[in-house]
Amino acid sequence: MKNDSISKRIRHREDMFLRRLFGILARMAKVDGKVDAWEVNAAVGAFARFPRAAARRKFCVSVFNSSKNGRTPLRTIAAEFEKKWAAPEDCLAVYELLWDIACAKGVLRPSHKNALRDLCVPLGLPPNYFTFFYRRRCASFREVADDDPRSEAHKGRRSSRQKRNTEQGKKSERRRQPPPPKTPLQEAYDLLGCRSSDTNDVLRRAYREAAKRHHPDMLRARGCSERQICEACETMSRINAAWEVICNERKL
Repeated sequence: MKNDSISKRIRHREDMFLRRLFGILARMAKVDGKVDAWEVNAAVGAFARFPRAAARRKFCVSVFNSSKNGRTPLRTIAAEFEKKWAAPEDCLAVYELLWDIACAKGVLRPSHKNALRDLCVPLGLPPNYFTFFYRRRCASFREVADDDPRSEAHKGRRSSRQKRNTEQGKKSERRRQPPPPKTPLQEAYDLLGCRSSDTNDVLRRAYREAAKRHHPDMLRARGCSERQICEACETMSRINAAWEVICNERKL
């Protein structure tokens, strides 16, 4: 009976963690009024970062779909997630996922930008983390107004660019779509600098070498700055998540 009670508490805590996690991701995707395929693909990155979410994929997808139209403020969900259910490294990983969703199509709208700025404190992160991520990612997106037709915010409108034609004047050309996002397993191999054909020993060496380069304690011992240590914590979290994905796929 005691073991059953402990198992139920563990299951309840896991359920609440996943509900808040995918509730936050869903609400961020819906900040601009709709959820598109690019934002969904970015949210799928949670399965690579959180193995317990990958193990309950069907449940997480259901939570994501049911949370898109929720009425609870995003800040409230984030604050409860940080206070009751998540560790600091979980909150940092979630904040990076939120940036992935906001910039999924290579643009950053004011609605997403404001939400990202407002979520630092509820997630227990220093306010300057917004500026840090903004400067780090600014080369990968362009800022557009929420009502800018080029931002694809209006349904039924296709993004296009204009070019001059000496005989017919100006005519529209469809904007090239970016390549489809990589699978979590492909991203894991890329992060370790390996290929899917590499042996298990090669992968283990690559993981150990990456861990030595980016472990916060190693950088702290070298006298690195707090900013470098913060970046190392983020990178180390991604390396560990990638290694777990590879281990699960190879049964290591």
